[in-house]
Amino acid sequence: MIRIAAMLVALGLAVAGCTPAIDHRGYVVPKEGLEKIAAGTATRAEVLQALGPPSATAAFDGNTWIYMGETTQRESFLEPELIERHVLILRFDGEDLLSEVATRDAKSGREVTLVSRETPTAGHSFTILEQVFGNIGRFSQPAGPQ
Repeated sequence: MIRIAAMLVALGLAVAGCTPAIDHRGYVVPKEGLEKIAAGTATRAEVLQALGPPSATAAFDGNTWIYMGETTQRESFLEPELIERHVLILRFDGEDLLSEVATRDAKSGREVTLVSRETPTAGHSFTILEQVFGNIGRFSQPAGPQ
């Protein structure tokens, strides 16, 4: 009886390990919040009330708000698979009126290739012995009575 119970527990754990885990990261745009704002009519305060603070603002333009989020699915130890990515871009004019609403998804993005070079640094590379014995005698005695 104990063997059967142990086997059922092991089988349950094996099946639970194979079920995919859905993970939501970033901002989830509420449908009712998007319905409340429209380009040309909504102000910055109304957008803030409807959607909350943005994920980011444009680096050189504080009048561009960006809301980003994505949904991924992971099965056991495998790499996560992207299910959905959404980016909501809101631009305001000089009078804090919403002037443009744009959306982007995973298909409109570009893959970025990272450079694997290393920047050389000037200076001396210390050996392990130089690191261990290099500080001997470099520190003075504390001042004052002991």
